[in-house]
Amino acid sequence: MKTRIISGAVAIVLLVGLTVLHATVVFNIGFALIGALAVYELFRAENLDKDEYLFLALSEIFALTCPISVYLLPDSDGSGLMMILTQYILSAFAYIVIATIILLYRHKSLPTGKFYLCTGYTALIALCMTSICGIVRVSGSLAVLCLVFTYMGSWVADSGAYFAGTFFGKHKLCPEISPKKTVEGLIGGAVTNALAFGIFAFAVNKITGAESFNPFIYAVIGIACCFLGLIGDLTASLIKRECGIKDYGNIMPGHGGAMDRFDSVIYVAPFMLVVFSSMIGR
Repeated sequence: MKTRIISGAVAIVLLVGLTVLHATVVFNIGFALIGALAVYELFRAENLDKDEYLFLALSEIFALTCPISVYLLPDSDGSGLMMILTQYILSAFAYIVIATIILLYRHKSLPTGKFYLCTGYTALIALCMTSICGIVRVSGSLAVLCLVFTYMGSWVADSGAYFAGTFFGKHKLCPEISPKKTVEGLIGGAVTNALAFGIFAFAVNKITGAESFNPFIYAVIGIACCFLGLIGDLTASLIKRECGIKDYGNIMPGHGGAMDRFDSVIYVAPFMLVVFSSMIGR
């Protein structure tokens, strides 16, 4: 427990440090490295980290360049989301084409199922990290607050679900994928997220004297984030179960690897990018 608390505290400090530097390229590089690490952990789980080095190298390059390229985009005058998505789609298309060529070249040793799983999930990981960096661009002076909402969307629900499941959990949610998750935990996570989003939005409006965040709307957004985070969490758990591993890595003792910590963010971040682009976008 002590090790888990210490590693968690270190991770929080690093995340806060990156958030403070959100207006610099360090922020983009930081999340690009997190994405690249998550991709490596995925390939290692599927036993593709050694023999399929061409495929791995291509996937790492793609995961690294997408978030960093967001920083290099010109000022958009309101079209930030379209520029970010266009850049990502073009990069993803190039990645998939080149990866498919590698598959055709390595078809005797590279299983098709593992290829498509790793290609698809690498694209999702890159989209997640690109979206986090994109949120900074579309939210302007509210960037830090929007980033906090995004972090909350994934991790506050996790905490709420854990405590609700521990004290009230009786009905298993997906026992074959994640035995500890319960329906009561899911409800607890949704309620916790709704309250956290609504209260935070209300507090921000009071402190700033503005009406940038509607508490009711953001409470609903919090509930949506809870379900999106659950999808990412369960998908990552399914892959781990099929690979016969407990954690994707051990970079954070007691917490696992980058994939273990960001699995629930994978679907939340792109959703929040669209939310902030439509509600706050410059």
